[in-house]
Amino acid sequence: MVLIALDRATAKRLQRLIEEREWEELEREIAKLHPHDLSEFVQSLDDEQRRLCLTRLSPRLVAQFLPELKDEIQAELLELLPPRAAAELLMHLEPDERADVLALLAPEVRRGIMQYLPAELRSEARALLRHPSDSAGGLMTTRVLALPRDMSVEEAIRFIRTHAGEYETIYYLYVVDEKGKLVGVLSLRDLVLAPSGRKLGEVMNPDVIAVPTDMDQEEVAKIVADYDLAAVPVVDREGRLVGLVTVDDVVDVIEEEMAEDMGQIAGTGVGVDRLIEAPALEVVRARLPWLLVALLGDGIVAASILKRFEETLASVVALSLFVPAIMTMGGNVGLQTSTIFIRGLATREINDRLRYLLREIKIGITMALIAGVAVALFAQLLVGRPVIGLIVGTAMFAAMSLASVMGVVIPWLFEKLNIDPAIASGPFMTTTQDITGLVVYFTLASVLLQQMA
Repeated sequence: MVLIALDRATAKRLQRLIEEREWEELEREIAKLHPHDLSEFVQSLDDEQRRLCLTRLSPRLVAQFLPELKDEIQAELLELLPPRAAAELLMHLEPDERADVLALLAPEVRRGIMQYLPAELRSEARALLRHPSDSAGGLMTTRVLALPRDMSVEEAIRFIRTHAGEYETIYYLYVVDEKGKLVGVLSLRDLVLAPSGRKLGEVMNPDVIAVPTDMDQEEVAKIVADYDLAAVPVVDREGRLVGLVTVDDVVDVIEEEMAEDMGQIAGTGVGVDRLIEAPALEVVRARLPWLLVALLGDGIVAASILKRFEETLASVVALSLFVPAIMTMGGNVGLQTSTIFIRGLATREINDRLRYLLREIKIGITMALIAGVAVALFAQLLVGRPVIGLIVGTAMFAAMSLASVMGVVIPWLFEKLNIDPAIASGPFMTTTQDITGLVVYFTLASVLLQQMA
């Protein structure tokens, strides 16, 4: 039986075994755990207990949960171990996982460990490390089941039975030509049902979905999701099959990108998962600069705008009652619009930017008209002056309409400048909308009051 969730009693028993240095018993207990639960337990230990646990357990066992640990703990472990022991541990990992761990290390540490890897694994790791970590090449494993198209179905089945354990996954059988180029794909079901004497080239599906090594990981994840794939093959510039990205790698990518986007939208510029357990000063460094942007906009610039329209405020004090409403509604509309637009860009659901902008203008004007009429009626009832209702309602309409346009235009502009559009949300967007709303409100109030004077 494998425990799916680590209960408190089990965790305490494991911790006691570490304290008493009962390593054989600890290994027997750990064998009952799922790698994810084990990684959670190891990360909950203090530094000394974790060091003892990671360095005294067998390399084969540690390799089972090493990829589940946080990056900094993986790097810490490899740096603690002698280079030869670290290499022995890495030999038990899948090729893509091995490359990911090596990429976390300083170059001199990496070189020291890699010299103890067998030549084949060393060459494999170097090939994978050449690709950016956020690309298809950086995600892929090189252990992919590929057979020549002139092999018979019977020979292929015999080969799979003999060598299946050498591959990370065998969801699909990929077919290549004499030069190693990917020419087709075959599910195991189709292979088993095909006549034994037929060649793979005769029974394969030639319309195979593949991705290039330099494709961004977000694009890879989208392709896997859109086509409901369990894995997607990776090819080089000549179309040769070089690797495979599996669905578990894609899930990790989605989690990573979501955490990053949430951090950007929250206005931290850093992935949310990094800030949950980060030291207080690191969190302050990530969040404070964006709050200072908000302070500059909503505090200093907004105060300067109010100072500019001081005479208007003094003549009609009732105008100040509706400043929060104008700023809040404009900011909320802009944030709603930009969040939906950024999401559409990330998922590639928005292709025609101009058409989407026109649609948002229509939506924004409709909402602004309703909110403007409602606040105009309320202002007139509250203050008893129709002109105030007219000013507040018109300003609300203008601020919300403009906010719906800016909610698309600003992220679109960021995208054109090759800056992550998610940065346009959070404090940046709300501050921009607040300033815009104030300018519209008081400019309109000054003009209308002068006309009616």
